[in-house]
Amino acid sequence: MRAPLCSLVVVSFILATPVHGAVINVDFSAGTMPSSQSGLAAAPDAAGSAAYWNAIHRDGTKDKVEVIPLLDSAGQGSSVTLSLGVQGGYHSGGAGDQEIGGAGGAYSGLMSDYMFIDSGGSALVTTLSGTLSGLMASNYYDLYFYGQGDKFSGNVYKGQNTLFTINGVSKQTGWDGVHGGDGLLVEGVEFVKFTVQADVQGKISFSWANVVGGVNVPSDADGFSTRYAAFNGMQIVHNVDVIPEPAAGVLGTVGALGLLRRRRQLSYCSSSSRIGPR
Repeated sequence: MRAPLCSLVVVSFILATPVHGAVINVDFSAGTMPSSQSGLAAAPDAAGSAAYWNAIHRDGTKDKVEVIPLLDSAGQGSSVTLSLGVQGGYHSGGAGDQEIGGAGGAYSGLMSDYMFIDSGGSALVTTLSGTLSGLMASNYYDLYFYGQGDKFSGNVYKGQNTLFTINGVSKQTGWDGVHGGDGLLVEGVEFVKFTVQADVQGKISFSWANVVGGVNVPSDADGFSTRYAAFNGMQIVHNVDVIPEPAAGVLGTVGALGLLRRRRQLSYCSSSSRIGPR
């Protein structure tokens, strides 16, 4: 009797590579004043000097701004939406201590106007929340948050930087000590950066707050606690260099199923290949 021929069961699978999403730029403006920001900021962007920025303003006295949908830096539609709690908007006219891009004012459109928080006192903290939706589920994104108000010196309102928090991790902006800025956008000064995974619904939630030393941070990066926080804008970059965690889970599941099936096949082969009476 010839023993049955047993073949190795091969399990094949394809891991989908996330499509490289375009950069999405957001410039928060005061009132209904249109933003003049365009081109590059801190995030790398293939669109270069032609990069489009979504100009978002506070509608009257509403305590939230909602945008559906945002356009990418090429001016094309996307599925990404934004909801953000705000208290007000302000435009400094290109003057102030915040970074406007040096003598040429390269970042004036982005940094001279902003949404703000007023907690009501330099020892009080107000925290507002925001949500990005319509992202690729479980994919990673680099988020750049810009947070500088127009006053860091000279009066009682100095120190208008911002504390941003995602998933329990907090980062605060600061000041380079130069009135009008030194022409540079520096992480930890004009902006903070997070690399974060969207949830299974394609959402990322975050919060922003005024910075008060000894209350929501051990000490304020610019040395002055203030009642105000500023949110100038943000950039959203799909990070394709980080493999989404669910992919590893899928791989493990597929591998386990393949191994189980192979064991069953081998067990069948072993029992079927016996010759002679039992």
